[in-house]
Amino acid sequence: MPKIAIIDDDQEAADNLGALLKGKGFDVVVEIELDKAISTLVKTRPDLLVLDLMFPGDSAGGLKIAQEIRRTPALKELPIIMLTSVNQEFPIGFSARDIDPTWMPIQDFVEKPVAPATLIEKMDRLLKR
Repeated sequence: MPKIAIIDDDQEAADNLGALLKGKGFDVVVEIELDKAISTLVKTRPDLLVLDLMFPGDSAGGLKIAQEIRRTPALKELPIIMLTSVNQEFPIGFSARDIDPTWMPIQDFVEKPVAPATLIEKMDRLLKR
């Protein structure tokens, strides 16, 4: 069973997504503290990461974590789906076309709210299942 990590500062949203994914047969790890994200990922070695973009005190915290993941040998190949409401907070038009190997090194970009079936389809594609 694939292990999915969720890094999101919204505990309720992370827990709800985790419960949904567990119901679909995934093993789930949730981390809500940005400063613990990398150590949690190294320790748990997930198959895929669902990452929020904005965190308290750092509206680009998810980007910084994604960049750090790509610099961390044990994590550099980890597929990342950025799941965010950034365009609701700051209507600047972030989208999948902004994916960049240096600045936004993720595999997919998804706006909140997302239909569960859509998110799972994207996860399955990245997990090749």
